[in-house]
Amino acid sequence: MTATDTTSTATEWLQRFERSLQAGDPLGASDTLRKSGLNGWVRKDQYDSAVRVVDAIGPAAPVRLDWAERLMAHPRRVDKELAGLIVWPLARTHFRELTRMGYRLARDGDWAVRETAAALLGQVLTEAWADTIPQLREWVSGPDARLRRAVVVAAKYAARTRTAEWAEPLLDLIEPALRDHEEYVRKSLGPFAIGDQFVRSYPDATLARLRRWMHDPDENVRWNVAMALSAASGARLGQKAPDILEFLATDERPFVRGAVRAAQRRIRTLVA
Repeated sequence: MTATDTTSTATEWLQRFERSLQAGDPLGASDTLRKSGLNGWVRKDQYDSAVRVVDAIGPAAPVRLDWAERLMAHPRRVDKELAGLIVWPLARTHFRELTRMGYRLARDGDWAVRETAAALLGQVLTEAWADTIPQLREWVSGPDARLRRAVVVAAKYAARTRTAEWAEPLLDLIEPALRDHEEYVRKSLGPFAIGDQFVRSYPDATLARLRRWMHDPDENVRWNVAMALSAASGARLGQKAPDILEFLATDERPFVRGAVRAAQRRIRTLVA
């Protein structure tokens, strides 16, 4: 297939996608999007193109919400992902509806749908901070591990804004998850949310918390602290704060020691 053929094919599916939406048929549009992918998997750039079409049409808020609800009623991954993406412009004005959507999508059985949910909740938290954070505080301490993980990742998205006054509240938000025994939550917290984002957005506040958290005897807390320094950005912070790993290295529990060794290896790669 030539470059011209590829461009033509891409244009054709977008045209069919737009025609379905213009006819008030979001499921038909989603089916077109799904068929543009490979074996049901749709690339990020294809989703981005689809969302640009939606935005160009400019449906009113009730229409976007109606399309999203109709899409979420179906079991396919692409329907639910598209639903979570097309409502982003409503994060500030319809945060309650979007928070409920995030709740439903975050508990879905498909990991890709859960990723969409976390991003949606991060957008709602960013756009409607004061109205959204109380609900997320409740979820992060709740019984559903998938919801707890969604809050952790949403906090990471909000931290990307580097809004100075959010540093301490966001650190407070994720703090209960430090003791979480669920691997799904833990892997998204120490090395991902904290080590990849918080240390970059709020280095001083995060370093202060890491030094406080390292004294907690809970092995999950200590694992998260050490693994925060195993990420690339976290390792650079670890170079400046060797006392954290030196302290954690005195913990003889294999779970903590393994995390400390992982962080030490990453830091050594920066020096080599």
